[in-house]
Amino acid sequence: MSMRRNVLICLGLLVLNLIGFWPVIHLGFITLDDPAYVSQNPQVQAGITPASVTWAFTSLETGNWHPITWLSHMLDWQLFGSDANGHHVMNLGIHIANTLLLYAALTMLLGFRSANAGTAESWCSAWVAALFAVHPLHVQSVAWIAERKDVLSGFFMMLTLLCYTKAMTRDKGRVARSDSIPSRFYWLSVLFFALGVMSKPMLVSLPIILLLLDFWPLGRIGDNQWRMARFGLPVPEFSVLKALVLEKLPFAGFSLISCLATLRAQGDAGFIIHVAPLPWYTRLIITPYFYLKYLEKILWPENLAIFYPYPLIPLWKIAVAAALLIFLSLLCLRQARVRPYLTVGWFWFLVMLVPVIGLVQVGTQSIADRYTYLPSIGLFIIAAWAVHEAAARSRFWKTGIAIGATAVVLACLADTRWQLRYWQNSITLFTHALDVKRQNNSMCYYCLGNSFWAVGDSDDAVTNYRAALEIAPGMTEAASRLGFILLQQNKLAEAEAQFRNVLQWDPSDTKAHKYLGDISAGEGKLDQAAAEYATVLRLNPGDAVIRDALQPELDKLETARTLTNLYQTLKVQPTAEACVQAAGIETTQKDFQKAVDHYREALRLKPDAPDILNNLAWLLATCPDDAVRNGAEAVKCAGRACELTQNKQPMLLGTLAAAYAESGRFDDAVAAAQKACDLASQQGETLLLQKNQSLLEFYRAHKPWRE
Repeated sequence: MSMRRNVLICLGLLVLNLIGFWPVIHLGFITLDDPAYVSQNPQVQAGITPASVTWAFTSLETGNWHPITWLSHMLDWQLFGSDANGHHVMNLGIHIANTLLLYAALTMLLGFRSANAGTAESWCSAWVAALFAVHPLHVQSVAWIAERKDVLSGFFMMLTLLCYTKAMTRDKGRVARSDSIPSRFYWLSVLFFALGVMSKPMLVSLPIILLLLDFWPLGRIGDNQWRMARFGLPVPEFSVLKALVLEKLPFAGFSLISCLATLRAQGDAGFIIHVAPLPWYTRLIITPYFYLKYLEKILWPENLAIFYPYPLIPLWKIAVAAALLIFLSLLCLRQARVRPYLTVGWFWFLVMLVPVIGLVQVGTQSIADRYTYLPSIGLFIIAAWAVHEAAARSRFWKTGIAIGATAVVLACLADTRWQLRYWQNSITLFTHALDVKRQNNSMCYYCLGNSFWAVGDSDDAVTNYRAALEIAPGMTEAASRLGFILLQQNKLAEAEAQFRNVLQWDPSDTKAHKYLGDISAGEGKLDQAAAEYATVLRLNPGDAVIRDALQPELDKLETARTLTNLYQTLKVQPTAEACVQAAGIETTQKDFQKAVDHYREALRLKPDAPDILNNLAWLLATCPDDAVRNGAEAVKCAGRACELTQNKQPMLLGTLAAAYAESGRFDDAVAAAQKACDLASQQGETLLLQKNQSLLEFYRAHKPWRE
């Protein structure tokens, strides 16, 4: 009977998940974090290889050390490539597994206590799992590909709980003593915990959760192993507590490694820093307020958004929040012997939020819905067992509470589906976030600007970048992207102002120096451009990628300098050779009219130079600019060049053929091209022969040649 009930409950949880989150499989990537984690990460897109595995375990990208998460993204890319649907299906699949494993862990934790308590524990566990499955605050964790770390760490946490429970309730259901020898399931729980913290560091507080479970429901502290401290609060005997703590040392060791790696990663990460880091004592003081905000959002999930900026918090709100937290904590402790689920659930919630409550500032958000993915389980446990206790009063209470509990799950389901509407694309997501909280929300303006830029809407991107900078002038990424768009729009002065703003906050920003070099080069300020490019190379002396990317700009700069020197020479002492050199450079720069003018000036200085005549004729015959082409002048120049060389140079005859074709004299073009081919063959000019043969086909088809 219990097996059938469990199967039906699991099927119900599966269906509930599918109904709640089915829309996610049709979503795409978003512009926040998804590029860094998947869609623009070459290491992830390489798939699982020895090199990528090494990178996963040594990389501190995105400000975290989570190699298992990287490996999961690599596997997804190997399976699904750039198809975001597959990545979303995997996220949803892991979340469904977490729901079922949570139900299994809770029923195992509670089911051993008495043979006739199975039904009540099953339904309480099922309600906790159902709330976990479709609570609206979990939308971020499931619908956001970059938050794979949330669902993946949750998966390994559930396996840890299952194996730990199995280890502690072995020997036909008897609870292991605090001094017993660990079993293989204990070491399996340690292994799964290690995989969990390597998926997301938030699991570092799990060893304390295991201590809470030792108290209830495992009951590893007997009734005779308690003493009463001041204020009537129960405290376990030191010897018992010492044994339980020592048992958690392997878990604590992995927690310590994860904490150290994360602190190192956060220090090395190149995050968008546009707010001054809050002092540690300020973060400590406002912590109670954020705990209360999380509690409020779990109990009443409205006005949810992907990002919540730091608010201005009055001191009285902080004081009220601190007083309420202390009161609730003391109340739960006082109820520890009578209602242990209150103590475990409440401190589960408090302890699991510690890594993300803001004691260490990570990013610029104040709170985040995704951070409640695992801590909320503690409050769900309180709700489920409080409801169970109330339902035991009478059949009337049981019926009413069953209806109410079902209504709560359905309300969560409906709200989850409603929240998923905003995840259709990045624009709807960040527009909604600004609708929820517009004041001081520079991050969402910036992300919305990125979203518009990604779809090619430069005007709206500029509007949102400007809005972000009005709130946070030091937001260098917004200034850099705004400057880049203005540069593309040829608004050089405005673009320069933005890049100067970037360098004011971050003098080592290589992109800003590079773009300032481009602007200076475009304005003819060659020395300034050279100085900016030199700064880029100085800041990245060993970076071959940057050096190779900058080389074309350095070549253009050298060409511009050469052209400037030629212009100076031509002003002082014009020569045909300088005019030809200038015309050649201008042709490569597609300044065709200036090139024609310089060739004509060269002919004025040296009228019967075949090479100059030929170059001018070719440009007049084949130039892609309709305004520059002149077939009649091209025929005249090319004919004179051939005449001067007695029609014995195939290259000049080929130019004459192109001039004839531009003038519409295709029969003459074919004849001249054929003669050029014959001469090239006689003289062994293989490449010239192949070129004229290909041109000959154009002329026979009555088509002129264009460069």
